[in-house]
Amino acid sequence: MKVFLRNTQTGWFYQDPSKWTPEQEAAQDLGQVTRAVELIFSAHLENIEILLCYDDPRYDLVLPVPPSPSRHESLRQHQSSRDDVEPEPGKSTIPRKKDHLM
Repeated sequence: MKVFLRNTQTGWFYQDPSKWTPEQEAAQDLGQVTRAVELIFSAHLENIEILLCYDDPRYDLVLPVPPSPSRHESLRQHQSSRDDVEPEPGKSTIPRKKDHLM
């Protein structure tokens, strides 16, 4: 099995970080789906699908890759989740120990 990345808008295949080719034969075989996924995330690639190619093209598979949330959207969601747990001004989230009689 060979593993390729293909741009869904152009149909071109990944060769290296700055090169894309219309020829599948010239594309880089990533060898494993995990390598393809790691490359997609590390290079911040968008509009990409993973193509699994077998000896018989009838068995080739296309794995769609959902768009990654933008950095801005990710930060906004993180801030929103923090707002849910932050105390109101003047209030503490540290539990107080009850005074015990000695």
